Amino acid sequence: MGGGSKKKPISKAQPAEEHKEQAGKKEEKGKKEGKKEEKTLSQYEINQDLFSALLSSLKRARVMTAFDLSSAVGVSYGLVLRALGQLEAEGKIKIISKNKRSKLYALS
Repeated sequence: MGGGSKKKPISKAQPAEEHKEQAGKKEEKGKKEGKKEEKTLSQYEINQDLFSALLSSLKRARVMTAFDLSSAVGVSYGLVLRALGQLEAEGKIKIISKNKRSKLYALS
């Protein structure tokens, strides 16, 4: 009746322990190397590369929203909004349609 749980045979327990040890080594190795991918566009700064990427995306699609542009370029939405504001002030782009939530941008 009932009884305790059966212990695993030694042959089954050893591979599980080895697997845990190998996983621990891989994690340590990954932390030590610390290779980071360098992106061409900075995710935190507005620079000339960002402006040129936004303008080239607009040339291809003609009309885009800020969300579409942030997805295409690969930077944050807020950064794209600030960059679009600067481009609009310079007169390089114009707002085609304005809504409560979003705006449609095109080259001027």
